[in-house]
Amino acid sequence: MTNVAQELKVYISNLFQLSNKEPWECESIDEIADNVLPSHFVSDSPLESLILETYTYYNDELNELSIYPFLMYYKNHLISIGYLDHFDMDFLYLTDTKTTIIDERHLLNQGGQNYESLD
Repeated sequence: MTNVAQELKVYISNLFQLSNKEPWECESIDEIADNVLPSHFVSDSPLESLILETYTYYNDELNELSIYPFLMYYKNHLISIGYLDHFDMDFLYLTDTKTTIIDERHLLNQGGQNYESLD
């Protein structure tokens, strides 16, 4: 894979068995971490009040499943890789800029294959 966005797309496509018949769109917003991450990860952490660049991916198939993959950055530093699944955030990677909280990036390398056996 050439970049984390492409790895995330392959992972999500395989995990949710998407047809990949339509292109993915991306919406980018700058938002305060307190507004986009669960409070228990942000409160009293280095993330508190930081403005994150958030890239959310979507297409009609993802919309139907209510799955929204995302990447979050702070000053070009990767903060989070994950997806919103029916309003629940699932993370493959999350850092508070000082400490790695979740690191399941090895799943990206597997492309979402054999996901069930990893749980």
